[in-house]
Amino acid sequence: MTSTAGRPIGSAWPDVVDTVIEVGGRPVRALRVAGRHGAGAGEPQLLVHGLGGSAVTWVEVMSGLAERGPVVAIDLPGFGATSVVAGEPLTIDAYAELVVAVADTLGWARFTLHGNSMGGLIATLLAASHPERVTSLVLVSPALPPTVPLRILLPSRATIAGLGPILVSTGSAAVLGLLGAVPEALDQRRKRALLGLIFGAPDEVNPDLLDLMAREFAEDRDPDGDADRRRALLSALRSISASWIDPRRVWRAIDAIEAPTIILGGTADALVPARVLRQVLARRGDWHGHVLDERRHALMMENPAEYLDHVSRWYAGWAAA
Repeated sequence: MTSTAGRPIGSAWPDVVDTVIEVGGRPVRALRVAGRHGAGAGEPQLLVHGLGGSAVTWVEVMSGLAERGPVVAIDLPGFGATSVVAGEPLTIDAYAELVVAVADTLGWARFTLHGNSMGGLIATLLAASHPERVTSLVLVSPALPPTVPLRILLPSRATIAGLGPILVSTGSAAVLGLLGAVPEALDQRRKRALLGLIFGAPDEVNPDLLDLMAREFAEDRDPDGDADRRRALLSALRSISASWIDPRRVWRAIDAIEAPTIILGGTADALVPARVLRQVLARRGDWHGHVLDERRHALMMENPAEYLDHVSRWYAGWAAA
């Protein structure tokens, strides 16, 4: 494996190293934390972000997860700091194969797979198609489709509450933008509404995390990078939408998964309805799950301690069994 030496992602996370690994001849940005029990010891863990996110969405829980073994979070092509290779497909299936290629590059024959949102959908398909690779599966608000496609048209109360302010502020900004500069107060309200999709109390978010997220966005401002991001967003969104319009393939994958699995979600998630997660858990009675009151779309960011507590207790339970 070829990789850069890396550097700490920030003073708040001194053991999280920001590096680049060569995967099939192409660079992939990765955040890495060594396992607490020495090189090669413990259960490897691979972390996959959601649509529009990057590896930094996992930074708050990586050190805690490293108590079990080495941890790697990657940027998928078109997101974060992983550039798009000319002609490559930017779909959930292509991303799943890239995740397998990353594991191959790392020398991980088997690993625990964590996925949030789109990353949870990718992880579901990967665990079903490569059962010999995935030892256990952690799905955080996974973007899984309802069994009946028409339910997409019936937004939940959490969806209306979460997306309504964003749509209003975005529409207002678009109108005002035609007339001149968008007022700073409106721009701040829009940013706060976006934070509200993830954090129940935006004013209480770790400021180091907010600074890191802002820096991630600001570092990708070159025209080529912006074009790649837009293409990745649109292509991946089309791929996800296709799986929701015809959900049979995803539900076959859910049925086929052999790895012990936990689902974590929230009743206040505006993007993945709690009712879908309950459908999945009813279908897979052998899976462990928590649909948590008033939690939103990314528990590992909103409440890292709660995330680590649920995952560690689940690990201990199925390992003992």
